[in-house]
Amino acid sequence: MNEKKLTWLNQLRGFAIIMIVTMHTLGYCEKMEPLATYIGSFVVPLFFFISGYLFVNNKNESVFHYAKRKALRVLVPYFSFALLSLIPFYMFAQGIQSSLGTSKIIHDNIFHSLLSIFYASGHSGWLAQNSPLWFLPCYFIVIVAGKIIYNVFSIKDFGKQDICFMIFFVIIGWIVYKFFNYAYPFCLETAVVMLYFYFFGCLVRKLLANTESSLMWLCTLCLIIGFIVHNYNGRISCMNNNYDQSYVTFIIAATLTGLGYLLLFRRFNMGKMFSYIGINTLPILVFHKMPLVVFQSSLGPVSEMLQTGPAFAELVLALIFVALSIICSLIAYQIMIRICPIIYGETKRKPWLPNKGQNTNI
Repeated sequence: MNEKKLTWLNQLRGFAIIMIVTMHTLGYCEKMEPLATYIGSFVVPLFFFISGYLFVNNKNESVFHYAKRKALRVLVPYFSFALLSLIPFYMFAQGIQSSLGTSKIIHDNIFHSLLSIFYASGHSGWLAQNSPLWFLPCYFIVIVAGKIIYNVFSIKDFGKQDICFMIFFVIIGWIVYKFFNYAYPFCLETAVVMLYFYFFGCLVRKLLANTESSLMWLCTLCLIIGFIVHNYNGRISCMNNNYDQSYVTFIIAATLTGLGYLLLFRRFNMGKMFSYIGINTLPILVFHKMPLVVFQSSLGPVSEMLQTGPAFAELVLALIFVALSIICSLIAYQIMIRICPIIYGETKRKPWLPNKGQNTNI
């Protein structure tokens, strides 16, 4: 994949992780609920859409080797931060959860918390110590399943098989959501749905491969219709495989909105900040929730204003806390990668001087 294409895809990925942090921040702002609902309608599927778009099957790489390589990059950080997050969770969780007014379960039994980590599901507060971590085991299942399917069915470049698998997984996802919606290990119930977006990404890459057109008319149309459709649904929680009022409107809104943003970033260069954040999505994902809950709960009147202040004040404070949470995550990464790189899935310590070639995206 050429450098120009990788640049705008990194910028899109940077946008996606910023939206994740923003959604988690706005989730506790009373007057920002509509904006949080809109972001939640597309942002998690967007990550899987990007992953499918980026996937190019190497037929010389076995499924086992691919899974092993991805386990180092995805599951090692998951288990590392799930375990490390238990320390501040058990020390401060009671006060934080109480002040945020959430209904998450705070486990008194450390053994139960450890079992929850290995079960790798975010349902019912089982990963309450760092809830965004649910994404990583789900992501691992999706990308390995995609690799297996591409190898077994020898999928070619014309895209018809991608469409078949999109239809298959969107139907299976609906059946699971409607009739078998339980907390399965490694978030399998959500992974089935996200495989639709993964194969959609594979298909879109093939459709756009031979065109240089900006397709701004399609971008605008997708974003507008996606926004309209999402209003017919409520708050989405991919972690709980909960699509509120309608699974169908969720699929339509997330598909159109994701495609719209992809075409937007494909057309416009959004700058180095998005690129830098885009190559450091993993450190932000695994760490941002820890400083964020402190900002939301422990700053006295400022935290109260974030939750119940005027709409403009809530929005401004939310954006400030989003920026600070991302900065804290990147600083923590720069320190920890030089002390114990394995927790980020790295095998070698990084030098203290900046390494511009480093890439820690998911």
